[in-house]
Amino acid sequence: MNWKRVKAVGKLVLLFGTPLLVVLGLFGYGVYVGDLYRHGITSFEKEWLGLDVEVAPAHEDDPAEDGTPEPEAKPEPEAEPEPEPEPAAKPEPAAKPEPAAKPEPEAKPEPAAKPEPEAKPEPVPTPDTLPETQVDPLDAALGGRLGVPVTVSVKVLVDDALVEQHPDWIDYVQRTISQASSVYEKQFGVTLELASVGRWGVPTAGMSAGELLEDVEERPREAAQLVLGFTGRPLDDRTSGKAYTPAEDGPYNGSAAVVYAQPGRRRAHVRGLLHELGHLFGALDITDPAAPEYASGSWMSYATVPPQAAPWIDATNRARILARKDKPFAPQGAMTVAGPATPPQEASDE
Repeated sequence: MNWKRVKAVGKLVLLFGTPLLVVLGLFGYGVYVGDLYRHGITSFEKEWLGLDVEVAPAHEDDPAEDGTPEPEAKPEPEAEPEPEPEPAAKPEPAAKPEPAAKPEPEAKPEPAAKPEPEAKPEPVPTPDTLPETQVDPLDAALGGRLGVPVTVSVKVLVDDALVEQHPDWIDYVQRTISQASSVYEKQFGVTLELASVGRWGVPTAGMSAGELLEDVEERPREAAQLVLGFTGRPLDDRTSGKAYTPAEDGPYNGSAAVVYAQPGRRRAHVRGLLHELGHLFGALDITDPAAPEYASGSWMSYATVPPQAAPWIDATNRARILARKDKPFAPQGAMTVAGPATPPQEASDE
């Protein structure tokens, strides 16, 4: 064998073997020390580090934890004999306890008076709130008619004048139909359902009420049963709207109407709408100032009514509407303009 090669192999063994022997020696010593101190190590891990380990039993050769041998236990000194107890003195007779005073009965508190319920303040109507409608009692026959539910779908067209006055014109129309529907539900059992709202491209300022009604009637109804035109133009003298009014024995109810605005009012179209809808169901105008219905302010009369007055309809016209409320509405083009233009229904706020 080549001596140089042997020498090189020896160097490699010395180079790599020495660290390996050191590592193995340290590992072996660590194993020995760990086994020797296993009780102290596991106790430290459990008590101080909080690890969930089982504490190893103490080894016979384990030194004390502080590295010092435990002191040998000294023998305890023998206990000295206890002296005999002296005879106990006779106890003196205990004094008889004095009888306890009977407690006086506690005064029961009187029950507190129940507070009277506070009177709830009546809601104050806002300028945009319609006063509650005045509903008169009915006889048995008409009461049965009131209980027949009818839902009417309505399409509303709005002209440019109303859009200028009410930038929220869609919401305005929804509120107006909702307020009128509330009145008609309580008076007749008729619910108005808004099917659609659209712009009315017509020069309303230059047209008469009759011409406007003919234009509305020619507009497509789509899915609605009625088509109504809302205009923001001021009243034409005493005209606040126009509607197709059926004959008393006619097979159809009216199906188109025009409602004018009453300037200066938040609810500028509500009372006029109640009036024109009444015409569509067969109600008639009350024009005689001497008539009780006129003086009482029926919405079918020409009477001037203050804004805070509750909506009310006379018994005769209410009976007409109840009798015709479930008749079909006239198909498009089946009716002609009937009767004079209708008058304003409310006084101005000014």
